[in-house]
Amino acid sequence: MAFYITENCTGCTACIRRCPTEAISGDRKVLHVIDPELCIDCGACGVVCPDEAIYDAEGNLCEMLKAQSRPKAYVDLQSCVGCEWCVWACPFDALEMKKSPGGGAFAEVASVIDKKCVGCTLCELDCPYDAIHVFRGDDPKVAERRERNARFLEEIGTAPPAAVASEEDAAA
Repeated sequence: MAFYITENCTGCTACIRRCPTEAISGDRKVLHVIDPELCIDCGACGVVCPDEAIYDAEGNLCEMLKAQSRPKAYVDLQSCVGCEWCVWACPFDALEMKKSPGGGAFAEVASVIDKKCVGCTLCELDCPYDAIHVFRGDDPKVAERRERNARFLEEIGTAPPAAVASEEDAAA
């Protein structure tokens, strides 16, 4: 089942810009609609809707979230093998391949471009190695993922954990 838009919609177009599959259509200042054939139930549209007009398939209102709380992808550096499946799956070009830290077994690993990521979960669904996950920004799993990556980088001698944590905090 797809998400749907109610008559509360004012046609602001915020949802159209966030939809990774172009499932939402409508003109400015006119009620928008979601094509259920294209909707992947990611909820990226609902977190930016200021009108409380977007509901999930069970009839639950999508909560508008501040930018720092919105879902986005996080890469597990220990699990990423550089296969690029996530990069190919991302409709927003929010993932790129970067040189693997410490010159590990894999030449490159996936890296998230935070400003482009909408948290649609397409990358997570396509990753065959369980190396990328989408979490809300205020989810405790975000801190766990950052700590895990920092420990990994420390183990391979790339960067001390404090430096990695401050770099990730600056990027967020």
